[in-house]
Amino acid sequence: MASQDLAGKVAIVTGGTRGLGLACAQSLANAGANVVITGLNEERGAAAAQSIGASTRFVRQDVSKSDDWPAVMTAAAELGDLDIMIANAGISNFIPIDQMDLQSFRTLMNINLKGAFLSLKHATQAMRSHGKGGSIIMMSSVMGRMSAPANTHYSASKAGVRLMMKAAALELGAENIRVNAVLPGLIHSDMTAWLDEAETAPAFVPVKRFGLASEIADTVLFAASDRSKFMTGTELVVDGGLLAR
Repeated sequence: MASQDLAGKVAIVTGGTRGLGLACAQSLANAGANVVITGLNEERGAAAAQSIGASTRFVRQDVSKSDDWPAVMTAAAELGDLDIMIANAGISNFIPIDQMDLQSFRTLMNINLKGAFLSLKHATQAMRSHGKGGSIIMMSSVMGRMSAPANTHYSASKAGVRLMMKAAALELGAENIRVNAVLPGLIHSDMTAWLDEAETAPAFVPVKRFGLASEIADTVLFAASDRSKFMTGTELVVDGGLLAR
């Protein structure tokens, strides 16, 4: 993809200070976008923004808190009209059903599902206000289409993101606001650091390796750009063939 496909565009990446979010923010900035990244850790956020470049700003945010959103949207508006929202922020843990307390369930749902909804809501408001349309990309997971033991809350949250995306795509399509989801498989990240790739990949992944954050970022860049302008309501699966099983 041409290095300046997103020249002058404005993007928000929630959870953009590390892992997949940081890779996505870097990819968007490399393509010419002005990017706002969000996260909870101010020191890490400042370092991430500096590493990406002068076109990037960091705003501290808990995506599940409505009161944290105005500052994010103001920071984006100072850069121009919002063109791209990457609803990436999320957490994961494995807890057996009978050991999961309600607060653990709520905490994950607040970030993964409520945070995704608030990302969608605020992006829709901003894109409707300028009337030019835009691209909203919601980070789901292959675990929203399959599951594993001790994974009920995470799978439920990511399945919810998938269906939220489809409903939004139907609602917003006539306004040229495209909504798609990216479904990563087993990707090198903090969430998979506890897994032994040498054991896990051959057993589950047809290509026999974990994916890279940059490979998710490449897909997000495509979905954010005009290269995908006739695509909405779509699940972009990036899993090395895992779901083919």
